[in-house]
Amino acid sequence: MIEIDQENLADKFGKLFNTMKNASEKISQALQENDVDIDTFNSIEKETLNFDLLEKDLEKIHARIEKDGYSVLGSRLVLDNEKDLMEIKTYSQKGEKSFVNTASAKVKKVRNIPAEILDEMKSKGRVEISLKFDD
Repeated sequence: MIEIDQENLADKFGKLFNTMKNASEKISQALQENDVDIDTFNSIEKETLNFDLLEKDLEKIHARIEKDGYSVLGSRLVLDNEKDLMEIKTYSQKGEKSFVNTASAKVKKVRNIPAEILDEMKSKGRVEISLKFDD
């Protein structure tokens, strides 16, 4: 009779859980939250985002992070129509460690938005844009 080495289902789920847990811990260690105070957005007034002023806000966030000795790697802008949310995640690095700073605001209307971004927001309900400014 052929002997078959089988793992039971509980062992398989245990290994899968440990793998996922270890991956999650490694990601959280690699990308730590960097607390930077971003108290106001000049581009938002009464829950209306003026897209033309957004670049100035991003420059302000980058300058604030760089002031503390971090190198800014870039930012990711998320406009979520369903959640009435604008979120800016800015990624930075100091030494060997990487950090993320998240700033968000409630946005119900958007002015001066480029047509291609508006089209994507209408079709998908959400837009994500990666941003990096030249120094």
